[in-house]
Amino acid sequence: MGLPKLRLSKKLVLLSGGCLFLLGVSGTAALVLGGGGDEEAGSCKTLYEAEFQRAGEDRLLAVIRTTDTEPSERVRTGLRIARHLAETRHADLVIVQVTDNRGPDTRAKLRGEAIGVEVAHAPHGHTLATMKPWEVRYVDTRPTVAGLYYGPRVDMSLGDIETAVAGLAEVTGCDGDAVEAAAGGSPEKAAPAAGH
Repeated sequence: MGLPKLRLSKKLVLLSGGCLFLLGVSGTAALVLGGGGDEEAGSCKTLYEAEFQRAGEDRLLAVIRTTDTEPSERVRTGLRIARHLAETRHADLVIVQVTDNRGPDTRAKLRGEAIGVEVAHAPHGHTLATMKPWEVRYVDTRPTVAGLYYGPRVDMSLGDIETAVAGLAEVTGCDGDAVEAAAGGSPEKAAPAAGH
């Protein structure tokens, strides 16, 4: 892909892992279940979503699945969804993890090689988790037939991320979510637990 490498902060890696843990055990997590994606580039569907507070900040984690096979396509989809969620949900930190539509779809398996791209976006420029408005890490390979990613992990520079964001043709949510909502099958979201 030719994108320069940069190290992702350990704090952000631990944060995203903790977010997935919250999906499984916390009463503050709002769970969304979904199925496979569609066939065109940029097509995606939400698997899981969690809203929670950490250190007084509103944070949002979304795990989406897509049919994008090229790393550059997955990155653009992740950036688009992160920006869309930031603009519509107004969280202090948005994390989007991108998986393949043939890959695992259960919480226990949505980690490691199942994640092809991870995007962290702080709309206000920084949060306690990151001092940058954007961080992007991706696996520079196509997914296997089982929807897993085995290859070099690359971290994009902030300049390259901002160029990619500026080049987005449109900022929209996952098309698979819109289709499901129109069909009346939109999953219910659990209300956050009191006191969080």
